[in-house]
Amino acid sequence: MGAVRWMLMLWLATVVISTAVVAWAVLWHRLDFQRESAQLRAAFDALWFDTPIGRVTGQALTVVKVAYQIDEALLASAMYTGPARWDALWYAAGPGPSYFLAVCVLESGKPMTPPRWIVRTLDEPHMRAALNGDRNAQMLAFNEAIQA
Repeated sequence: MGAVRWMLMLWLATVVISTAVVAWAVLWHRLDFQRESAQLRAAFDALWFDTPIGRVTGQALTVVKVAYQIDEALLASAMYTGPARWDALWYAAGPGPSYFLAVCVLESGKPMTPPRWIVRTLDEPHMRAALNGDRNAQMLAFNEAIQA
């Protein structure tokens, strides 16, 4: 009876410790993601955009959608072990109205490398095409009510 009880206690301790380690790892990842998201948002807010009412910072724009592109061909290469390049596509609407695509180019594995931004002005038809299928983003970009 003592050996069974000891084995059960050992098994239970293993489960508790394993669960705690996994929970800690998930929490750490979530906090790291939130920190990186806040840093990207601050970098976007510091950018300057030319609108019909003049130059404004990213802080004056409404980010309506963020999409990610990963260089999958590079990641698929079994020989490649370096950082992966990925882009964050930030679609934003501003005063005037004005529409923008800000591409944030990052390299994973290089946390100290600042993001590089490429900003493009979009006209309304191109913005609508880019947001096609995302009703919430369209509503935010064009101040439209979502039709049920």
